[in-house]
Amino acid sequence: MADPTRKSPTFSPEIALAFRVGVPHLERVAQGIREYAQKHTDWRFLISPETHDLPPASLEGWRGAGVIALCNTPEDETLLSRLNCPVVNISGALEVTRFMRVRNDYREIGRKAGRYLRHLGFRRFGFYGVSGVWYSSEIESGFREAIHGMGFEAETHRSTSSLDGSHRWNQGQDKLEQWLKTMTPPFAVLAAHDPRATMVIRACERVGLRVPEDVAVMGVNDDTVTCETIRPHLTSIERNGNAVGLKIAETLDRMICGESFGDEIVLPPGDINERESSKTLAIDHPGLHAAVSLVEEKFQEPLSVDQLAEAAGKSRRWLEDTFRKELDCSPAEFLTRIRVGHANRILEQEPSIALGALANRCGFSGTRQLNQAFLRVTGARVRSSG
Repeated sequence: MADPTRKSPTFSPEIALAFRVGVPHLERVAQGIREYAQKHTDWRFLISPETHDLPPASLEGWRGAGVIALCNTPEDETLLSRLNCPVVNISGALEVTRFMRVRNDYREIGRKAGRYLRHLGFRRFGFYGVSGVWYSSEIESGFREAIHGMGFEAETHRSTSSLDGSHRWNQGQDKLEQWLKTMTPPFAVLAAHDPRATMVIRACERVGLRVPEDVAVMGVNDDTVTCETIRPHLTSIERNGNAVGLKIAETLDRMICGESFGDEIVLPPGDINERESSKTLAIDHPGLHAAVSLVEEKFQEPLSVDQLAEAAGKSRRWLEDTFRKELDCSPAEFLTRIRVGHANRILEQEPSIALGALANRCGFSGTRQLNQAFLRVTGARVRSSG
């Protein structure tokens, strides 16, 4: 006979993570989800044990509290809708989704990449995208918008999506090579995501284009494994994954509690992680090249515009006009960018460095000037644990 005083066992809500957790940019999202869950819930997570990939089809018959999923196809959405629990979609593959979605601002990713590549002096641009994938078209639109706003145009090449798993690894390689050969070096290419960007780098190698001297290449997601196993290492934009993960978990938690939301929550992208694939300047004029070389050599010292003009062998007016025309900035702004870039690299290697020491090593007169420069260039103050 059952003991009437014995309590029934209670179980923590189970949340399915229906995305590939082992992918670096998605792992940052997963970390944000875990951080929120540890502080605010008693969730336990369902994750595929061997593959770390839990496709929607594998959840048939599952009875849990909620799902965080990459809904890449209408079929995925149909399968997940049968689970009768809250779902947060984290995929931008579909333009319209039936579930609540938390995502990055894809257009701002494109705009940010366009501004960065233009600041390197490029005047010819390309975008390598994926047909039928909405986030790719949004990144392309933002990229074109930024480039057009600065007086230039971007050529586009799109390959067939491999989301359905039916295409071979070398699908579209020949057409990509042909497209690259139609463009005149130096030019810059943004790809819709990091693996597509690595395809650009390899295609450049096959057709005799040097990266970054002839072609600067940039990706999206900042997947470190992808970015740092290709040669040269790939520059990429972070997705701000930890913040996205925190917002995803918070949203699902509130949905489980009965709250309703609009269609989606859009968050800004993260920083640009500059690596060798874009460490170049597209400079043709020898006078401008001499001035830029002086900045790169002596940015830690006090430098005036007159000194740069002397190095270029030109007037101050010529230097100001040429910097604005070729690099979309003044000589002083360019010097500030170089100093901030160097400061960022030091912070990556020495996160606990004191701000006074950082300012001194990068050519700033003090911490106030350092912070003002960071605000102008990055939109944020210096982040240091020192």
